[in-house]
Amino acid sequence: MTQQVRRALGRFPVLAGVILLAGVNGALSSSAATDPTTPPAPPLEGSASARQSLANTCVFPDPAGERPVTMDVQATLPKVVATGKPVQIKDFSLTFTIGEGALGTVTEVSGVAAVELTAANGDKKTPLPVSLTIPATKVPATGELKLVATGKAPDVLLNVPSELRLTTGAPSLALTAAETPLKPITCTQAPDQNTLLGSVALLPIGKPKPQPGEPGERKKPGADTRAADDVHASALFPIALQPFELQGTSSITKLGAFARLKPAIMVNAVWEVDLENTEGPGKVTGSLIMPPSRMTFLGFGFVPISATMELLPEDHATGNHIIDVDGVAIPEPSGSSTVLTPLKVYGKLSEVTINGVALDVGDHCLTAEPIKINLRGEKYGMFTGGVVRTDPQWEDPAYKDFTLPAFSGCGVTEDLDSLLTGMASGPGNQACVGINQVGLPWDPERKCPNVDPPVARR
Repeated sequence: MTQQVRRALGRFPVLAGVILLAGVNGALSSSAATDPTTPPAPPLEGSASARQSLANTCVFPDPAGERPVTMDVQATLPKVVATGKPVQIKDFSLTFTIGEGALGTVTEVSGVAAVELTAANGDKKTPLPVSLTIPATKVPATGELKLVATGKAPDVLLNVPSELRLTTGAPSLALTAAETPLKPITCTQAPDQNTLLGSVALLPIGKPKPQPGEPGERKKPGADTRAADDVHASALFPIALQPFELQGTSSITKLGAFARLKPAIMVNAVWEVDLENTEGPGKVTGSLIMPPSRMTFLGFGFVPISATMELLPEDHATGNHIIDVDGVAIPEPSGSSTVLTPLKVYGKLSEVTINGVALDVGDHCLTAEPIKINLRGEKYGMFTGGVVRTDPQWEDPAYKDFTLPAFSGCGVTEDLDSLLTGMASGPGNQACVGINQVGLPWDPERKCPNVDPPVARR
């Protein structure tokens, strides 16, 4: 299966809204009539836990009246499901946090909770009512009451390639105390909340189109790279992804310097899939904001030097600070991908000090030409992220390292181009970027080595 990330972003500093999928048609339906003896195909990249916390105002029996109630929603959603197979919402539960005194003198309650999920595909929406059971729960004499409700959410069937989005509505409660039903508790959802529980990609999973070459012949690593221009799919289908955080490191061989880059962000991620060959490569495009990073190192092995380095797009002269990403993703048998991402960025130096003395490099101290960095990453998950990097062990020389070009335009009262070029410019440098979906923990497989500073320096 192919994989791709695309990002579209407004001009800095305003981030554009999430890209919406267009031109998707098809009807949603509950899969209650689906043959239960036919198990659904397993998701291609596993499942992910979905969580959200929603504020509600609920009406309790007199004299409590209206009270705020927090509802924490939890479920497990597949990341990818083949079209025509049911999407299963597993481990669905609601946890209600109710303030002290809302239930009066009641000491124990049980009952049921109801909530309506909404399954959306483009502009088509289908309600998914869910009924959940609340076991007998002691009501504390003081403090908050937590009621946990669990139940089975209905499956959803979608017959066309699309993105299925699940949102959560307001709940209602029907509680019983000492075998006496209490007045039903109705709730209203607080406005201006993100009610999206999660999304699922639905793809037509089929056999790949015949490829040129001998049967079983594998292309050399990086053969599809240079890079996205080699992918000319005729039926690319975009799937919107969540925003990503980035952590990175870089080393400059000539300086013997190692830098931890300031965290960056990628938004409006889109993965494009070739519908005619779902196991072939796909396009990876997008936009990235990388804030300036402060670096400190020893020049010539003994002179303390500090500088701020900023990576800028090729059209930075127009005021643009957004870096465009354009690459490919090659499917792996495990369901993850090998991602190939070339970058072309200018490096700008500012706030340079040598041995504590400011070096006035001016406002136009940049590399004379773009830095060309080819990043490669294996076992990359399009929905979760991974690590892309240069590595001397890669077979393709394009991904072994990168060259830092000469500097130009440096110096106000004197020409500093030769000094900075002599200190830093040259080949053999390394770069690594860890990419992680916002909201997920930074698991080790998505972090670059040594991206975290030593404890004593944090």
